[in-house]
Formats: sequence, structure tokens, C-alpha cells
Amino acid sequence: MGKVSFISGIVMIGLSAVLFTTERFIAVFLYVSDSFPVKLNGNGSYPGEPNMPAIFDNFFVGLLLILGLILIVLGVIQNNRLSK
Repeated sequence: MGKVSFISGIVMIGLSAVLFTTERFIAVFLYVSDSFPVKLNGNGSYPGEPNMPAIFDNFFVGLLLILGLILIVLGVIQNNRLSK
């Protein structure tokens, strides 16, 4: 059971990282799609930098990260108990 918890924790942290990276990619894509017509026409305004999300702005990123860390710790504890 310890290995399953450990691997599940790693998968959850990986899923959290993929979700966070996807959010950042979408933020940059939206920034480029907003600024390109302004640069093309030469008039108007757009924000100087893209509005990047923080790590805990999305509920699921934080939830998966915390659950992953908890499962890794539980997996390590269970493996240590089984080895003794």
C-alpha cells in the first residue's frame, strides 16, 4: 500500500504541474492575441506584461499539490513501517 500512495502522490504533483503550466501558456496566448492587432494597426493600448496566474489561483492546482505531498509522506511512512 505504501508504494501505491507514493506513486499516486507523484502522479498528483505531476498533474498539478501540467495544469499550472497549461494555465500559464493560456495566459501568454491571450496576451499575444490581445497585443498583436494593436501592434499591427499601430494604435491602441495593451498591457505591458501578461497577467500570469499564481500557483494557488486555481483551486485544483493547490489541492492536487497538497494531496500529492500528503500521499508521498504517507507512502514513505508506510514503507518504513513495512521494512522494520
